[in-house]
Amino acid sequence: MKFNDTIVAPATKLAKQAISIIRLSGPEAFEIVNKIIKKPLQVNNSQQLRKIYEDDQLIDEALLITFVETKSFTGEFVVEINCHGGILLANKILALLIKNGARMALNGEFSQRAFMNGKIDLLQAEGINNLIESRNNLAIKINALNATGSNNQNILKIKENLIDVISKIQTTIDYPEYDDIEGLSPAELAESLAKTKSEVEKIIEVSQRVLKINDGINTLILGEPNVGKSSLLNALLNEDKAIVTDIKGTTRDIIEGQINFDNFSLNLIDTAGIRKTTNKIEKIGIEKSLKLIDTADLILLVVDSLLINQEIYQKIQNKQHIVVVNKAKSLSDTVKTQAKKEYNNIVFINAIDADIEELLQKIKQIWANDDILQAETTIITNIDNIGSLKRAAASLDTAIVNLNSQIGIDIVMVDLYESLNTINTMLGIVDTDEEVINNTFRKYCLGK
Repeated sequence: MKFNDTIVAPATKLAKQAISIIRLSGPEAFEIVNKIIKKPLQVNNSQQLRKIYEDDQLIDEALLITFVETKSFTGEFVVEINCHGGILLANKILALLIKNGARMALNGEFSQRAFMNGKIDLLQAEGINNLIESRNNLAIKINALNATGSNNQNILKIKENLIDVISKIQTTIDYPEYDDIEGLSPAELAESLAKTKSEVEKIIEVSQRVLKINDGINTLILGEPNVGKSSLLNALLNEDKAIVTDIKGTTRDIIEGQINFDNFSLNLIDTAGIRKTTNKIEKIGIEKSLKLIDTADLILLVVDSLLINQEIYQKIQNKQHIVVVNKAKSLSDTVKTQAKKEYNNIVFINAIDADIEELLQKIKQIWANDDILQAETTIITNIDNIGSLKRAAASLDTAIVNLNSQIGIDIVMVDLYESLNTINTMLGIVDTDEEVINNTFRKYCLGK
């Protein structure tokens, strides 16, 4: 696809800084820039130093990086102007470029053009956005693989296998004289599809494990009043975000914060202390706290010196949780050892002194994710795309069952196309039929 206009936008934040980058993309990128410089740009992939003028008045000297169509991110002619980083100066250069024919880009339009020109697929576009928003080291590594397309190879292989099975079946339907194609018996087709389905399920399994890497693990700090929940939040964040007093019911609403580890991030939620009360405002806060149990990924049940409220404890049994014994200075090693035998996930801290290392180590142990990148499996970081893969797997499963039951091949094809269309939608591809036709002629030599 070709776009008929040229867009421009700052590629860096407009701020007082050493360098600002302004990017143009479109058919007239070189021509527009040439109007504000005196020595025309060479149309190639290079770095070119030029002076920038406004009405023959020198305003800056900048390094211009130029890309011809096939070598640029967008698949168009691109010029990146690395000018000095004054806010007024960058805005002046932007205004000059717009005055000479460029249009201000819409949000995400450079990536949209890259997608429309076949430079990236939708998974890569999502990876680019996630890479920018990454909050921990593992997220950076995963999103970098997605952004470059390195992490899409298994998806593309699954798609290729599906197209191949569909092509084989379609060939026998349309050209029964081609009877020398291998792997066409129902049992052979079912075996091939079972392998493909297994690959889809591997991606789903790994992706579900790390779904929270980008969004963060919703971590609920729960407990009775005055056990040290707010002190724990402050210790985790290393700041005084929550008010800490010895007055029960100080926290009456939700207080949130974030903490980033190497391989994951926590979305911390400090809640109102759970107790029986007649105070209407405090009661609303307590009800909110209890409702949040259902949506939490991890619950830190904070207790004071092993006084564990069993009613609260029972409410979190089916959730990932850690019993956090605060104010543990006075507890003997014998008492701690006995408590660890009684409760699987229990740690001892002194939040007011920021002595929380045992809790941090336990959290790291639960959410380590050290083996994720070693799996060599595509990782999908969007819950909607994981849902799409589940639908694709379900369609494959139906096709396999129908093949084994010797149900009509036309019905099997419906499910195979459903699976293929679902995967293509993830990638942003709309013409499934054309892909199947091209594969059929290329692999099975129709018409020789």
